[in-house]
Amino acid sequence: MTDLKDLMDERSAHGVPSPGRLIEVQRKISVRRRRRVVAATVAAAAAVAALGSFTVVLGGEPTQPSAFTAGSTTPSAGPASASAFPKPVAGRKIGPFAEYARGYRVVAVGTAPVSSKKVQLSWTVNSTDVQFFSYCPGLPDNRTLDAEIAINDEPAAISMNCNSELHQDPTGSESRGVGASVGDTVSMTYTVTGAQSAGRRMSLIPTQGTLHFAVAEKVPFTQYPLPARPAKLNPPKPDGMASEPGTKVLHSEPADPNRAVSTTMTWHRGYDFTVVPQTPGIYRISVNGVSVLTGEVYDYSGNGPNASCQVERNDQGFCVPELRSVKDGDNVTITVTAQYATGPWLAELRSQ
Repeated sequence: MTDLKDLMDERSAHGVPSPGRLIEVQRKISVRRRRRVVAATVAAAAAVAALGSFTVVLGGEPTQPSAFTAGSTTPSAGPASASAFPKPVAGRKIGPFAEYARGYRVVAVGTAPVSSKKVQLSWTVNSTDVQFFSYCPGLPDNRTLDAEIAINDEPAAISMNCNSELHQDPTGSESRGVGASVGDTVSMTYTVTGAQSAGRRMSLIPTQGTLHFAVAEKVPFTQYPLPARPAKLNPPKPDGMASEPGTKVLHSEPADPNRAVSTTMTWHRGYDFTVVPQTPGIYRISVNGVSVLTGEVYDYSGNGPNASCQVERNDQGFCVPELRSVKDGDNVTITVTAQYATGPWLAELRSQ
């Protein structure tokens, strides 16, 4: 399992990549995204109940996990192991966590009192794309715990915070694989190493409260339980970005929302792209055939994926290295495609 540890080390050390002199790869555009202000960018964290559900992968296809096998754990103070689950059901919980959230399924949960300073669990790998979540209700004075993770008893150099707010958001698009093989059994230990209050490190770790730690695996889109479809779908509406100079708005084909729609645009290397979907599906944007955005949408909220990248004129940086041959001022073809969409969508496109 050395490869699993090495990759987790790399993820912890580097965070969201920023190649060349790229100023931003993915940023939250609060004014333009006013209807999606609660939809986090790939590195943001917010309460899952307040979010539109989508997972963004910049510059590539969504991770396709291996054949999914149902599994879970029973919360306990000691190690936990996966067992069979019935058919996926939207809204079901595993311990305090939603079983399904933002494209991931919780497959293992460990629980222990804060006073023990440790949670252990194990699970059998069914997907090589995983996320880790923690939740610590009952802490005094809104304190936050610092914790580290060990994988198969080896320190993984992964630091996590735990507080009384439950979050289930993917930590970043770089976590597309963990280096483990399907069928491997992985054990994890979540150990509390300190505490903070209002950003200040505390000398004592509190003993009140409960530790909850969970592992979630990426689920293929077709196996994710979608919420009930609304009786009526309102047509998608452009947001503030549509009124800005140089923005083009593309609409899906009324007869077939999964048909690709293209337009031409003058390329300035930097760009703002966003999709406003009305139904779940996988939405992609490409420039001259090169993928620059892929987003999976899991609900009917109208919250969709977006990508923003700023490159100054005469700068040698590029948002997408595969497009470095495209010169500033060239005309490019931008194509928006959808898969599994069952209703209308629109896309707002602007090259900086």
